[in-house]
Amino acid sequence: MSTMGKKKLAGVAVVLTLLTIAGCAYENPAQPGPPVVNLSAPAQVSVGAAPGTGAQSGTATVSATVQNVNGAGLSNVVVTFSTSRGTIAPAQVPTGGNGVALATLTSSDTADVTASVGTLSAHMLVVSNGSAPPTTPTLPVAFLNVSGSATTGVPVVFSVSSSVTGATWSWSFGDGANDQSTAFSISHAYGRAGTYIATVSSSVTSSSSASVVVTDPTTQPGPPTGLATTMTCTPAAHGTPTPCNVSVTFAGASLPSANITGVHWDWGDGLPDLTTTPVNTHTYANPGTYVVFASVNAQTANGGQTATTSKSVVIP
Repeated sequence: MSTMGKKKLAGVAVVLTLLTIAGCAYENPAQPGPPVVNLSAPAQVSVGAAPGTGAQSGTATVSATVQNVNGAGLSNVVVTFSTSRGTIAPAQVPTGGNGVALATLTSSDTADVTASVGTLSAHMLVVSNGSAPPTTPTLPVAFLNVSGSATTGVPVVFSVSSSVTGATWSWSFGDGANDQSTAFSISHAYGRAGTYIATVSSSVTSSSSASVVVTDPTTQPGPPTGLATTMTCTPAAHGTPTPCNVSVTFAGASLPSANITGVHWDWGDGLPDLTTTPVNTHTYANPGTYVVFASVNAQTANGGQTATTSKSVVIP
């Protein structure tokens, strides 16, 4: 192969190597994070008008309100006004501290007035005498937060999420009970099981509702009834007394030993015993494993009753 041919092949190899390296160096782009909310950016514009009277007939004061995503007014935002009839001045006005910019419309006929902020705009018809169709203000949003399940008689915590401060909240719990508070949370206990629609509202926010399913509490088992007895023994070496003791309860409460009218002991070695006390001892002649039985007779609030217990003892 000629020298020129070898140089061309070497060049192709270099290009392929660079492409391979470049391909290996490629990395997938990271997933974008959640968008950052800019509270200083305008999110909505609304327009209103107030009629002029007397000497001001034929004019109207036009207002434009600029708010962020939370419904808070934005100051120092320039609003551009335009009208389909007459004149409006000034044509550009910055909003004040409450997020409102004002301009004066002069027109002898109904005019379509537009207020613009960047790509946002709103418009309304203003009639010649200065009056305008009523507008519904955009209220900040309020959200009711509450667990979807509750238990009868147990207080449930309700809370509201809103950017508004200083509002008086009206709470309706859906069971006929209502309350008011300036705090963002309140508690309420439902007296009966069922599904209830709770609502929170105020004069300066939208209202919000949520459902709560209330169930009766699970019935817990009551205390034990009747006579019951347990035995403890301390095994001793054969030829030495082994003490045993029985404890007696009635309806879950300890029963005084004076209420015991008799205890029949069976020591497991063929030598039964009878006593009226809950404590007794027995001496085993030989080592081994014995099962001790005690049958207890006692006087209770329900009359005389009997309970039996046993214990295995190992005698060395």
